[in-house]
Amino acid sequence: MTVLRVGIIGLGYTGRLHLQAYQQRGIQVVGVADPGPEALGLVPAGVERYEHYQDLLETGVDAVSICTPTATHHRITLDALAAGKHVLLEKPIATTEADADAMIQSARRHSKTLFVGMTHRFYPEILSAKRMVQDGEIGDVVMVRDSIFEHFGFLNAPSWYLNPQLAGAGTVLSSGVHLVDRVLWFLEEFPNAVSGYMQKRFLNACVEDAAQMSLGFPSGRSAQISFGLLAEPQPLVCDLELIGTRGSLIVNTWRGFEMRRNGTSTYHATYTSEIHQEKVLRGLVGEVEEFCAAIREDRDPRPSVEESTRAFRVVMAFYRTASSVTVGEPILPGSKS
Repeated sequence: MTVLRVGIIGLGYTGRLHLQAYQQRGIQVVGVADPGPEALGLVPAGVERYEHYQDLLETGVDAVSICTPTATHHRITLDALAAGKHVLLEKPIATTEADADAMIQSARRHSKTLFVGMTHRFYPEILSAKRMVQDGEIGDVVMVRDSIFEHFGFLNAPSWYLNPQLAGAGTVLSSGVHLVDRVLWFLEEFPNAVSGYMQKRFLNACVEDAAQMSLGFPSGRSAQISFGLLAEPQPLVCDLELIGTRGSLIVNTWRGFEMRRNGTSTYHATYTSEIHQEKVLRGLVGEVEEFCAAIREDRDPRPSVEESTRAFRVVMAFYRTASSVTVGEPILPGSKS
């Protein structure tokens, strides 16, 4: 297959970035499906518009990007695979492990590519840190700390992010799946212990907006991941710290990374004056390139859907085991509210 014809299902903020990424790489987007007339009004000339995604699937597209609310991923993905389309799916893969398993099995049964977008694996600062760890620059990694604190209005996030019927859960699922994925990627190990707590502190919503996750690994290594989805504007924080036996690396996502070793510190800036959307687009372009290359070369994408779903399984385990803390109630025995 030399020329790919791609469709996009869902043209919100993320869907528009997918459109830009395909266009940057010269990949032909022939159709967009979205039930909203405002979204369809943003479709560029020469690209077909569809109110219903089923109509797009009946066309000659080879592949689709699915950029819709998480609870819709399962049905749309199964329909797309059954229609013979390859699928690039926005994270998280689904809202339940049973749905995720059904989607993976369907992709294998129909011999089609199912690629879950783990954009962080394609950011230059994270790729640089990964190479340095693989080259032994900080020795053996013994501990990892990761965190994300973001203002809910920062990217004009749609209201469905706070609706458990559409989003499945809160910040640990929506943003945290990226952080868990990169922790597992750097450690190259699956945890055997998951614990933590979550809160509804900032947004007065039905999903968690703050959480702390602890991971233990068979090798004895550990990871701590902090999450916050905040109501008030503040600078975006998305920092990964890798502590090794001979030094440490701190990755400031969308900024650069710092090497600390032998009592010295060296900072490597990755970006200049790009706005945030342009930084995210760099990761999406890498994601789109890998998706299309996997289709053309008839191979599994990297990461495979099974590998990328490991992080989702850890998040689901967190929800099963984490305690829920409500603001105002005593946390420690005998404490006073």
